[in-house]
Amino acid sequence: MSFVNLSLLIGFFICSLFLLVVTDVKRKIVLLIGALILSMMACKKPEKMPFTSERPNIIFLLSDDQRDNTFGAMGHPFVQTPHVDKLIQQGVRFSNTYIAEPVCSPSRASLFTGMHQRLHGVGFSSTFQLTEKQWSRTYPALLRDNGYYTGFIGKFGVEYYTFRGQASEKFDFYKGHDGWTKFFPKEHNGFSCEPYHDANHDIITPIMGETIGEFLDSAPQNEPFCLSVSFSVPHGSQTTSMYTGYDGWHDMKRPANENPKLQGHPIYNRLYRNINFSIPQDVETDPYRYIPKYILNQDKGRNKTYAYDYDEKTTREHHIRYYQTITGMDKVIGEVMQSLKQKALAENTVIIFASDHGLLMGEYGMGGKALLYDLASKIPCFIFDPRLPKTKKGENIDKLVSSLDIPATILHYAGIEPPEEMTGKSLVPLMYEENPEWREELFLESLFTLRDNPFCEGIRQGEWKYIRMFDGVVGYDESDVDFENTQPAFEQLFYLKDDPEEKENLIKDYENTTLLETLRQKVADYSENMNQQRADYLRTHNCAKR
Repeated sequence: MSFVNLSLLIGFFICSLFLLVVTDVKRKIVLLIGALILSMMACKKPEKMPFTSERPNIIFLLSDDQRDNTFGAMGHPFVQTPHVDKLIQQGVRFSNTYIAEPVCSPSRASLFTGMHQRLHGVGFSSTFQLTEKQWSRTYPALLRDNGYYTGFIGKFGVEYYTFRGQASEKFDFYKGHDGWTKFFPKEHNGFSCEPYHDANHDIITPIMGETIGEFLDSAPQNEPFCLSVSFSVPHGSQTTSMYTGYDGWHDMKRPANENPKLQGHPIYNRLYRNINFSIPQDVETDPYRYIPKYILNQDKGRNKTYAYDYDEKTTREHHIRYYQTITGMDKVIGEVMQSLKQKALAENTVIIFASDHGLLMGEYGMGGKALLYDLASKIPCFIFDPRLPKTKKGENIDKLVSSLDIPATILHYAGIEPPEEMTGKSLVPLMYEENPEWREELFLESLFTLRDNPFCEGIRQGEWKYIRMFDGVVGYDESDVDFENTQPAFEQLFYLKDDPEEKENLIKDYENTTLLETLRQKVADYSENMNQQRADYLRTHNCAKR
C-alpha cells in the first residue's frame, strides 16, 4: 500500500470513530459505511496518475515479427512511416524493450496474462493450454469485468486454449482468427481466412483497419473502451503470400509486384524496389560460426521454414516486402488516428504499440526467431498519451522494459490492481516521474524447442548480456526446465556497448571472472525462482494439459 493510501485509511478510520461519538444512530451507520467504503478504495486502488481522467480509452496495437528500430522515427534509414513517426514524436518510446518469449504463441499468452511462459505454461513445445480460469485474470477479462467495452481484432495467436472456438465470447466485439491468415485472405478458405471473406478490402491490413472502424462505431459513448489489435504483418505468412501464383512462391523467388493485383499499388508495387540498401553480410555464410550445429541444426527445420533468408536474392525480396507491409500498417494506423479525431475520441485515447518479437533476416547466416539475440528478442515499443505534458513528448526512455510491463500498464491506466501473478511493472511511472525506481537487469528466456531450437535463458544487465542454452525437449514439462543440476550445453557473453551486433562471444575471455560467475548465478537464481513460482501456481490454478 502506498503512503498516500495508508494516510487515507488512517484518516477515514479516525473519522469513523469520531462519527460514532457525535452523531445520532442512523447517521452513524450511514457515515460509517461510507467511511469503510472509502477506506477499502484507499487500500485497493492503484495510485492516481498525474492527469485528470483516470479511465481513458486504450488501443493496444501489436505487430507480428517486427523487430526494433523499424520505424522512421526510430532511425530506420528508408522505411516510410509518417503516421507512427508522429505518434512516437508526440509520445514516449521505450528503446530497450524485450519480449518475454521471442516466438508467437507463448509471446501472446504472456501479453494477455502478464507472465513468462515458464509460469503460464502455454507454448508451441509445452504440454499445457490456457484455461478459462487463467483467462479470467488476463487484462482483457479484468477490464471487461470493470466496466470497459472490450474488443479484439486480428491474430488471436495463443493457439492452445481450452475455449478454442469461443474466443469471441471473451470480448464485447471480436473479429479475429487462429493460425496464420494470408495477405489476400478472401482468396483462401480455412479458419484463418474465412473471418475476413465479407470485408470490403482485399488485403489483410486494410481489412483490419476497416474492422477497427466498425469497433469504434459500436463502442458505447458512456463507457471507456479497450481495443486490442493484432496485425498480421510483417510476418512471413503475409510477405510470402503477397504473390502465390508460381512454384516456389513461399521462398519469394520472384518480385511480389509481378502479381497483377499489386501492379500500380502505391505501396506494394514499386516502393523500396529502387533503393540500393544493403542486406546482412552474413547471408549465405556458415551459421555454425555463432551457434554450433550440435546446439542448433539448421537442417531440422529452420533453414526450410525461413528459406528465403538463406539466399542473397530472396533475402533482398524479403526485406522489400517486409518494409512494404510495415508502411501498409502505418497507413492504417494513420487512418485510425483520423477516425478518433473525427469521433472526438482523440483527446482521451491512449495508444500502446509493441510487437510479438523480432526476427533474424539473414544475420548470423540464418533466419527466424526463438533466440535471445536482440534482433529476435528486442521489439519496438511506444506509448502515445494525448494528455502527456509538452516536456515529456518525444522522450526516449532506455530503461530495461519487458513486454510483461504492457498488461500491467494497461491495467494501471484503467485504475485496476493487477493480479499478483503478473510480474511486470506499469510503465506509467517511467513516463511521468523524474527518477522512479526501476529494474537494473532483466531475465530473458525462450522455451521454443521445435526445429531443434535449444532451451535458452539469459540476462541483460547494463551493457552485458549473458545467455545459456540447454538441449531442448519437445513436449516439455516442469522437470525438463529444471536446470539446477545441469551444465549448459552452450553459453554466450556479449558486451553490447562495443558489440551491438552480438557477434563476439566473450565466454572464453571472461572465464573465471567475477563478472561471468555473477551473471551465471543470477540467471540460475531467476530460473530456480521461476520454477518455484510455477509449482505454487499449479497448486492454485488447475492448469490443463493439451
